Amino acid sequence: METAGKGVSVNKEALVQVAEEVRQATGLPVGWRDVERTLGALRATRDLWEVVRLSRVPLRFLVPIWESLARRGLLRVEEGLDLLAEVPAPRPGEAACSACEGRGLVGERLPGRAAERFLAWAKGRPEAIQDFDQGYVTPESTLARVALAWSWGDLEGKEVLVLGDDDLTGLAAALTGLPKRVVVLDADPRIVRFLERAAKAEGLPLEAHVHDLREPLPEAWVHAFHTFFTDPVEGPLGLQAFVGRGLLALEGEGCAGYVGLTHVEASLAKWADFQRFLLENGAVITELRDGFHVYENWGYIEQMRAWSWLPVKRRPEKPWYTSALIRLELLRRADLENARVEGDLQDEEASTY
Repeated sequence: METAGKGVSVNKEALVQVAEEVRQATGLPVGWRDVERTLGALRATRDLWEVVRLSRVPLRFLVPIWESLARRGLLRVEEGLDLLAEVPAPRPGEAACSACEGRGLVGERLPGRAAERFLAWAKGRPEAIQDFDQGYVTPESTLARVALAWSWGDLEGKEVLVLGDDDLTGLAAALTGLPKRVVVLDADPRIVRFLERAAKAEGLPLEAHVHDLREPLPEAWVHAFHTFFTDPVEGPLGLQAFVGRGLLALEGEGCAGYVGLTHVEASLAKWADFQRFLLENGAVITELRDGFHVYENWGYIEQMRAWSWLPVKRRPEKPWYTSALIRLELLRRADLENARVEGDLQDEEASTY
């Protein structure tokens, strides 16, 4: 099928050409489906942030794709992103359940009035700051994440570890009254102090420690937990520092981890590398729910790396950054080196730090 826009043919061959042009210019693993998904999102909206959300294409890819489409006379950039031709790219469907926002679970069903108590505490959480590359998910996302762990039997009577916790997952889990113990590790002393205050006020089996995940885990935390939660920095070394530490902390066979992974900062090539990393370390993915976590818009968006790239400098009006929730389970104890992670945790696909 071919469609003309200012004399330009838009078919699969054209999509391949755009992808190849961007790959040559950037060295990034851009594919023709990335271009097709970009065009499909542009059919649905002219809002830049909605295109990011709907396309499921890394923001680092989207900017040069938009530039290539503009050079071909297919896209005009003014106050928004205006597609100038009818293109045969499928428009992304929006069919999520309105009650659970497409997650399939609702945190209101957690025991111990956990949702009510958590929402009260979450109002006073420390503000997300760029120093720690923070951005927290909505309270509903956190509660649903804990509800999924509950449904798998990964909370009751379990030792739970949270690696990085501006989302307050450790607090939500502890408020259910189900875990035997919850330990939170975070580099931000503000988060640690907040969790300590909440734990004391609520009488929770929750402890929080300031810990930089680039550093080795103390031996007392190695192979000591049944369940971990983390939203990792998504560069290869970031995944090693966050998810690798989580795997190392698990006791062994049958233990589980819950990991957030985006499309905004992680290409499918990176997803493939991540899956290989899990398999090599005895972990299998048992559940993957895309778009599960919805992030609140953070205050430092104009200072993030991607802001200078954007063709339209306009702050988002509604949440746009989402991530999948992946549950993994160990088939055997992970045998990972407990050494300091050297180097930059981010990579070229990163856009929000």
